[in-house]
Amino acid sequence: MNYALIGSIILLVATLGSWLLLKFKYGDKSKQVKWALFVLYFWLFNFIQLIGLALVYQLSR
Repeated sequence: MNYALIGSIILLVATLGSWLLLKFKYGDKSKQVKWALFVLYFWLFNFIQLIGLALVYQLSR
């Protein structure tokens, strides 16, 4: 599978997941807090996906 496609999917899922989590859970927070939480959740979703893909890769070998 193409690495650029995998990276794009990871980026899309992390961005949408972070944005949706902020929109529905933290609607009443200030803009600065929302940006900080977005960055936090974005990297959290990225690392979770990378760990999951690494496990799938390791177990498939």
